[in-house]
Amino acid sequence: MIRPGKILIVGAIIAAVLVVLFYLLPQREDEDIDQTANIPGQPIISWQKIKITEEEKNVLIDITVPRIIIGSSYNLDSEINKAITWRVDLLKSEFISGVTTAAYDNGETNTLNIDTEVLLITPRLVSFAFTTAEHLAGIGDNDPERTFIIFDLVNGKSLKEGNELFRDVSSWREAIKAMKASLLADYQGDPNCDLFFAPKQNGFSMSCIGVDYSLGGKQISLTKDIPISMVQEFLTPSVLSDVTQ
Repeated sequence: MIRPGKILIVGAIIAAVLVVLFYLLPQREDEDIDQTANIPGQPIISWQKIKITEEEKNVLIDITVPRIIIGSSYNLDSEINKAITWRVDLLKSEFISGVTTAAYDNGETNTLNIDTEVLLITPRLVSFAFTTAEHLAGIGDNDPERTFIIFDLVNGKSLKEGNELFRDVSSWREAIKAMKASLLADYQGDPNCDLFFAPKQNGFSMSCIGVDYSLGGKQISLTKDIPISMVQEFLTPSVLSDVTQ
């Protein structure tokens, strides 16, 4: 025969277990909901073509840039578009500075073309490549230069260094080493250049911009795309899934 005291003890234990389960289960569900809610909708892209002329300095600038629309977040739209505008303004300023420094008027038009390419666009990441080609009057043309913007849509920030794409600092360093070695594998010379990169569908796009002192300080601009297999072991799981989806 079970004593009343024991029945009360068993009942208290069961009640305690039920209370714990009641509070734990909703918390786990809330965490899953929060993670999903932080992912914005698929961005929409519209394109703008801009032409700028300045007769006094004999300057012509042609720009093609995207504008991002994310229906669920105006602030996120604004941040991405500000990053794009900042990059374009920087490229324009560098060009105008070159025109002023050259100060050579032989009747030629100083031209700058900025073309933008969307490399990757997912609910988590968006990346752009900016290719600039310029001509300064009286000066030999340099190779087109390619720079990038990577934007984290979930956290609403630009990934300026790109190191957040990788598992840790060690992985980032190893990935940089592998990418730069691949980019310079066929180059004949002694380049001193900075590596720039951004993820694209199933791979990475890279450029190295600098000088080659073995060629008298000649400016160099090298570009290359690599498959994701070259760096996938270094990437964070979320980035890897975005690039390969």
